[in-house]
Amino acid sequence: MSKAITMYFLLKKFSTLSALVLCTLMPTAGAVELKDFLALPRPTPAHEIRYGAAQSQGIDVFLPAGKGPHPVAILIHGGCWSDFPGAGREQLRPLAADWARRGIAVWSMGYRRATEAGGGYPNLYRDVAAAVDRLRSDGPALGIAMDRSVLTGHSAGGHLALWAASRTRLPTGSPLQQSGEPLPVRGVVAMAGVGDLAAFAPRLPGSCGRGILERLSGGGSDAYADVSPARLGLPEIVRSVLMVSAVDDQIVPLRAARDYRNALAADPASRVRLRDVAGAGHFDLVTPGTPAFEVVFEEVQRLLN
Repeated sequence: MSKAITMYFLLKKFSTLSALVLCTLMPTAGAVELKDFLALPRPTPAHEIRYGAAQSQGIDVFLPAGKGPHPVAILIHGGCWSDFPGAGREQLRPLAADWARRGIAVWSMGYRRATEAGGGYPNLYRDVAAAVDRLRSDGPALGIAMDRSVLTGHSAGGHLALWAASRTRLPTGSPLQQSGEPLPVRGVVAMAGVGDLAAFAPRLPGSCGRGILERLSGGGSDAYADVSPARLGLPEIVRSVLMVSAVDDQIVPLRAARDYRNALAADPASRVRLRDVAGAGHFDLVTPGTPAFEVVFEEVQRLLN
């Protein structure tokens, strides 16, 4: 997120009016501004599943009409990896409800973020892995087709979706390794995702605050070895990876998708595609009714069919 957006969320803690004033002063990136995105109605999920004691350790389940089995999108929210007000899984409920209405179940997961108690490295990643894999035990009873699933995430959630798909490649001895096989998925659709954390790192202090990288990586001599999807390599459990970027995105620019693709280009098995959406900004990708939103839905649906 940009510095202005970070300030928006900080001010929101103290004054909704101040936050809205600040937001009107932000440069517009695409058709959807942050204040409009946050003002969207947030439908109630069909089910909420808890997988831990923290408020953020929850999963929203949105289901299409009928018994199924339904294809499913595993959805991971963004928000600078931080616990800003309004930046949890609730922010993607409009997207989830729209996709469910059109036939795709949504498994929208929260996680303990880098700035909340118990979050950051390694628990943030352990939460992501646990919430993704929980689908294996709970999905069938909800009418979800386990063989028709994709991973998708927005912004920081795009980073985590790519990481979740690549965790079979975690280095030996990493604290992020867990017992059991990761849930296989058909593909990953990262919306304004950060795939190469090292390349994106110079933007982090100004965008998300000082210390966020250390909370995400745990520090150490090789901070990116087990947290950057570009370092982990191509996911083994997916057929393809798509990076969807908004051309007018001032928060996660087009360069981020290209850095990830280029980092993996030497692998002859590379399956990374790029799709740039003209006339769109960061929040258009996750706002129902925008052309960019339809592009994302089209790509997710294509992977699931």
